[in-house]
Amino acid sequence: MYRLLGVYHWKHGRKGLGVFWLQQARDEFLLNKIARHLFDSVGKSISSESFKQWEGLIELLGSESKPAGSLEFLHKYRDFKKSLQQACDKKTLDAARHAADSLMSLMKNPSTPQRFWLPLLYDSLTLLSWPGRPLLNVSQTNLLLNKLQELSMASVRPGFVATDLPAEALNSVRLALATNLGRAILEEQ
Repeated sequence: MYRLLGVYHWKHGRKGLGVFWLQQARDEFLLNKIARHLFDSVGKSISSESFKQWEGLIELLGSESKPAGSLEFLHKYRDFKKSLQQACDKKTLDAARHAADSLMSLMKNPSTPQRFWLPLLYDSLTLLSWPGRPLLNVSQTNLLLNKLQELSMASVRPGFVATDLPAEALNSVRLALATNLGRAILEEQ
């Protein structure tokens, strides 16, 4: 009965109610299918506006349903966006460090799809050029540079999904990472 209510509400545009009733039915199959749908929808347009549309549903789904890591990634991405916003609003070192830790957690996680790497790094330009001490050390910056290089090489392969970022995004990120690397090297000496 709950499953039928969930499917009915989902198909008729009342997505939150659909998720609620599917959770009541404990229908992991359909909840995982919805999570994959959200993952694909967020992946098509990673702008802040499009993500806000899905944020409530991601919260509703909870972290107990993890289809192939896609929902886990969406939860971590949501947390990263929140911590990045706090860092930009508060301009405190602690908030910025928390956002940098969230970024590194996402970039190290194998469930983070390659198509999200550049948008994540582009969103993090304020962290990479944080005034004062660098937020990322040499090894963290090298990891991000390696991810960027891997992304550059993947962009020439067939089937590569391009993002809707400005054309200069890759160069801006590369410059910010190189600058951060230099600052981190000086900091560690």
